Amino acid sequence: MFKVVAIDDSNRPNDIPTSKWIKKNEVYTVLKMDYMNQQNRILGFKLEEINIDDCFPYQYFSANRFRPLTEDDVKAEEAVKELLMEQVLDL
Repeated sequence: MFKVVAIDDSNRPNDIPTSKWIKKNEVYTVLKMDYMNQQNRILGFKLEEINIDDCFPYQYFSANRFRPLTEDDVKAEEAVKELLMEQVLDL
């Protein structure tokens, strides 16, 4: 398992409801990777946070919709949380 950040949430297939679609800049956990035969064998990710098993023929999200989560992402998120906590404490 590893973490990724969604970078492309455009062109959602009609067969996948918006409630089961990725959101840009959100962090997801990849549970499984496989080649998607019906999409010219491009790499796909099965995510921990969103289950689309009931959205046949879509079973995986295209890997090109994501980038790896970096240490810089984690540091930035922590910095934002600290700033928000400081603002709350100042009120």
